[in-house]
Amino acid sequence: MNILEKYDRQFAYTGALMNLSLAIQAFVLWTNPSIDDATKIYSIAVLVGFEFFMVHSGVFMASFPRKISLFIFFPLYGAFALVINQMVDGNFVLYLYLVVVFQRMRLAFSDVNQALKEKAILYSGYAAILWIFLVMIVLFNHNHIPLFGLTESYLKMSGYRDLHSIGDFTKNPHTATAFAVLYYLFLALTEFNLTRSLIKNPKRFRL
Repeated sequence: MNILEKYDRQFAYTGALMNLSLAIQAFVLWTNPSIDDATKIYSIAVLVGFEFFMVHSGVFMASFPRKISLFIFFPLYGAFALVINQMVDGNFVLYLYLVVVFQRMRLAFSDVNQALKEKAILYSGYAAILWIFLVMIVLFNHNHIPLFGLTESYLKMSGYRDLHSIGDFTKNPHTATAFAVLYYLFLALTEFNLTRSLIKNPKRFRL
């Protein structure tokens, strides 16, 4: 048993905690932003847009041989991370997100058993489906999502409107923060439940 298998429970619960932290951070920025939180709000909007490309990382890292994962997929997702880093200011939200992505990629660093691979594939599959489902809901209903603290007057006063808009999420940051709260909260619960299922069936993972 390698170190990733031995401490998978701790890694998984840490990942769930990081996702929960992202959800809480998004909720605070949505409901009670301070005047200097414009870049954090923008970071959330950019990250949830790029999440669709990053969420598949767990599937590829678990499904392909370690050499392919390390020399092809890891640099590819690293390039995505660099793109994100160029688009947003370095801050707590970005670093927290990079920790979450690293948690998903951890299986690339060692050969693990079939149960862990199945769990990673299920997790990434759920996350991708959830992303698509939530995007349709929040974008089609953005007029009905409460603004809370992200009013137009706040966005102008904080300087948010001076930042470059690159899509619906950045144009309407209340939709991005609402999406992030629901999405990362669900991922935290999913990681927790899948890990508990794996503990009950350590030899062969099944829901």
